[in-house]
Amino acid sequence: EEFEGEEEAGEEGAAAAVGQRRKAADGDNDAAADGDGNAGAEPEAKKPKVVWAAVQLGPKKFESPEEMIKYFSWLLNNMTVNQDMNDYEYLVVDECLRTAHPEATKKIGCGVKTFQIRNHPEHETRCFMVVRTDGSFEDFSYRKCVEKLFPGFMQPVRTNMGGRGGR
Repeated sequence: EEFEGEEEAGEEGAAAAVGQRRKAADGDNDAAADGDGNAGAEPEAKKPKVVWAAVQLGPKKFESPEEMIKYFSWLLNNMTVNQDMNDYEYLVVDECLRTAHPEATKKIGCGVKTFQIRNHPEHETRCFMVVRTDGSFEDFSYRKCVEKLFPGFMQPVRTNMGGRGGR
């Protein structure tokens, strides 16, 4: 009985090896498919990279939504809390808010004095804050701006991050 079990396991191992080789061979057949794409769906890695139209915000140009997210995320995580942004950062963030945020008029209110990174009073997370000329302030989501500036961009879904997902 042990011999039969080993033999069956050996046959299954051989079948798996054949299946692996077949998958590799199928991959080769994809390259030889006719131009109609009849060889099956391409794996994720083979899909062509999306080329985005560049977006200019003040003095800074973003070639992709990922580049914009990386820049704004860096500001969010590395700037000193409650410190006014410098002129360069102000120009980038101001144009981002004015041109791309769905509630820009509400966020700007009576006018923008400066932008800061602050700890959100309700969610205990860092956020972009517009400080108005009358001293009032309100948070805003740069990710909403990314979605408008790069139509069709789908952000990866993040779970268990806390907060309300931006305003």
